[in-house]
Amino acid sequence: MSSTLNSTALVILLRQRPSPSPKAAIIGIAPGPVASPLTQATAVSASMFSVDSLNITAVKVRLMERAGKEFGVDQTDYESVSSYGAAVKNAVEALKPQSPSAIAEIERQLGLDQLGVSLDTLVGAIGDPRGSANESLDDALKQHAGRQGEGDAASVQPDELGLYGG
Repeated sequence: MSSTLNSTALVILLRQRPSPSPKAAIIGIAPGPVASPLTQATAVSASMFSVDSLNITAVKVRLMERAGKEFGVDQTDYESVSSYGAAVKNAVEALKPQSPSAIAEIERQLGLDQLGVSLDTLVGAIGDPRGSANESLDDALKQHAGRQGEGDAASVQPDELGLYGG
């Protein structure tokens, strides 16, 4: 349900094309003269839905942006997320027969191998924010965030005297 809500919110925000938020700097997005629709949606989404926690949507959008950059596809050149997704998909499909090892290297550079997600899944999530690929990507990001959080929780457990820290 949550991934569907996030995807729906992303689509709605992309249609509205809000101006860049000052809160964008908080989540690591440097506002530029022309902010992309995905960046704008991330900034708005983060400011509205995040409360000092990992924002899966922000991470996913940054991952999508990085994937496009790997293939020389700039999302500001496209009017919609679906057209941007189609361009990235075409670039991936063109590279597959030429260099399958390059695909694996890009998956490694993007960290998809650590998530257990393929480049095809990421590309599918870009092209169809309501599809099963997007749900798979959301699930992988949530699981990955959960594994990171477990290590953090273990470090703040009280010692045998009941004291926290070190």
